[in-house]
Amino acid sequence: MNRKTFSLLALSLAVGALVGAGATRWILFPKEIRSKTQARQSRPERRILYWRNPMNPSIHADHPMKDNMGMEYIPVYAEPQKSQENSGRKVLYWRNPMNPSIHSDHPMKDNMGMAYLPVYAEPARSLKNAISVDPRIRQTLGINVVTVVRRTFSRTVRTAATVSFDRRRVRIVSMRFRGWFRELAVLAPGDVVRKGALLARVYSPELASSEQEALIAFGATRDNPESKDDRSLWEAARERLRLLDVPDGEVDRLIKTGKPRSIIPIRSPYSGIVSTISARVGGEISPGKAVMTLVDLSRVWVDVALYSDQLGWVRSGDSVTLHNPSVPGRVYRGTLQFVDPRFNEKSRTARARVPVDNPDGFLKPGMYLEATMHPDPRPDVLVVPREALIRTGTKSVVVTEVGDGHFRPVRVTVGVRSEHWAEILSGLHDGDRVVVSGQFLLDAESQFENVSARMEKGGRP
Repeated sequence: MNRKTFSLLALSLAVGALVGAGATRWILFPKEIRSKTQARQSRPERRILYWRNPMNPSIHADHPMKDNMGMEYIPVYAEPQKSQENSGRKVLYWRNPMNPSIHSDHPMKDNMGMAYLPVYAEPARSLKNAISVDPRIRQTLGINVVTVVRRTFSRTVRTAATVSFDRRRVRIVSMRFRGWFRELAVLAPGDVVRKGALLARVYSPELASSEQEALIAFGATRDNPESKDDRSLWEAARERLRLLDVPDGEVDRLIKTGKPRSIIPIRSPYSGIVSTISARVGGEISPGKAVMTLVDLSRVWVDVALYSDQLGWVRSGDSVTLHNPSVPGRVYRGTLQFVDPRFNEKSRTARARVPVDNPDGFLKPGMYLEATMHPDPRPDVLVVPREALIRTGTKSVVVTEVGDGHFRPVRVTVGVRSEHWAEILSGLHDGDRVVVSGQFLLDAESQFENVSARMEKGGRP
């Protein structure tokens, strides 16, 4: 047997051994062999998108190569189709995580090594106009969501107030005869006047003549008490003095002394504080002309300023607590009796009136007070936290969570507001979830995506 024949025989024995081993394994373990074969056949082939520089991921190449240092470019593979098929969501494009306006038609990374984020097609009609936020980005942005509920809605109304005169306690002092002022006991506004106190001394020829006529009629009656005519004259003369506002004390003095006076003292018919005074020494007195104005400060009005968002809460009959910030120990209580239907254009407030007792006269017109009211609560009101509202000037918007990680801005109609809550009249329902932190970023992102979609379709932004 030569060498060639020996080599062929050895090769035949080796091939036979391999074939026998394979046949033996197929016979002993047929299921394992078939499953591995099927798995190998069903394994998807990974498609290389491009090759990137190992030191600078922003440098790409469409074929294998090496950089200046001899390092081979690293292949970047396409995302496996299996994940998209399982999720049922179609990727429209990939966008830059830091600048959403930069898009790519394949997965890649930016200059900082951050992977582009996939933007999927709308998964369902209910998520139309909604934006999707990755859970990791949601945590970074600090997005917090609360549930819209119905609750008993109440608030405390605090506003400014000012003391003013009680218009029902303003009195005008005037004369019913002609004359001139000879002396004045009250000279300036702010003077305190008591009822019966001397106000002035006046000279009046008309009043002196009337006293003289009354004195003559009284003498005739005294000399002839049986005469009805004399008695009638006396009664007419006395009535004339009364109509001239001559006090009964002056008439009694006239009867007792029998001497008329041309200079007569004028006493105050009321008590109060002088608000205005027009009388001057030597000034003329005219019938019906106001000499001075007196105001009784034992009871005052407090004008409460109500802003537009407070008018929906208060009404006549509500209790009001008033206090002066400079004097904490003084607290006054009253009842809201009148709300002015007119609105002040300069202060943008409506005036409400609260009568308050002021027995010691501490409250002065023009004094500043702080008013506190606790209106009746409103039951079963749909409310959201005030921080959830986005006010644009023409509308109010809240951002709602419409699905797992999906958010959509919703326009709402807002009713009255409290310190922490706002009433929702329309736009939301009980159980909806609204964003209370990070909503401004979501609203801006939603507007940007809507504008981008219109521009891509050829519309106006």
